[in-house]
Amino acid sequence: MTDGPGDGEAGIEPTLPLSRSSWAWRVNAEPTVFAGGGRALLLQVAHPGVGAGVEQFSSYATDPWGRLFRTVDIMMKLSFGSPEVSARQQRALHAMHRRVRGTTDDGRPYSALDADLQLWVWATLVETALLVFERIRGRRSDAERAQYYEESKLVAHACGVPGGACPEDWDAFTAYVERVVAEDLRVTRSARAVAATALTPPLPGPLAPATGVPNRLVTVGTLPDSVRRQYGFTWNDRDQRQLDLWFTALRLGTRLTPTPLRHLPTEWTISRRRPLRIGWLQRHGAEATAARLDAAGLS
Repeated sequence: MTDGPGDGEAGIEPTLPLSRSSWAWRVNAEPTVFAGGGRALLLQVAHPGVGAGVEQFSSYATDPWGRLFRTVDIMMKLSFGSPEVSARQQRALHAMHRRVRGTTDDGRPYSALDADLQLWVWATLVETALLVFERIRGRRSDAERAQYYEESKLVAHACGVPGGACPEDWDAFTAYVERVVAEDLRVTRSARAVAATALTPPLPGPLAPATGVPNRLVTVGTLPDSVRRQYGFTWNDRDQRQLDLWFTALRLGTRLTPTPLRHLPTEWTISRRRPLRIGWLQRHGAEATAARLDAAGLS
């Protein structure tokens, strides 16, 4: 795909799919941004309706790696694939959401097509991606943040958020996130079940503890204080120093790695016809996740 109407430059309104010159691409194509995936997930499921939907309908427990691969495939192709592929991913996402409905842990009905739930899920991805990006690549200017947000709103609408439902601008968006965190989030049993599987990637052998430490640091350390307390996570000055060191290491690694090489995994994902599938890893992930849920008494 060539750079074109999706670049948001020279007064041109961005459209989907977004181009390689968009700020959404510059942020989301960075592999280090995926370090915030656990944070975004725990914020999502702390909303009772989202938490119930993930636990009751998602394959997070039976196929965690497959779920991750499919989610990345849908969102990257929806945002940056060809026009035909982007439209196909939008239809697939809507079809998936239509069947997700039920009751929360406290007996309230929910639907994945609920505009408030869709808005919150999208918001956690947008806010987390920029938060991690800026910790590694430095703070963006107000104009760059504004452009990133305008482009991200297109993705929201493609995911089912109605027109006009997104906060008007970046400042209104941050105020919205703060309000939801303060007023709407409640860590239920469903959220705790997801959290029990999210802090340590379900990898074989010594890879699990080796990746679990930085994953926990980023996930727990970047959560809002009130949400961290609801989950019962501890955090101290030593943890904060370790997190700062980890971000410093990522910052140095990013500076030493050419941009085309950093973006190669994202380009490869978009070029594939189907989501990535690694059978042995997905089988191990299912077994490891089941064991963790059993150990936590949440199976």
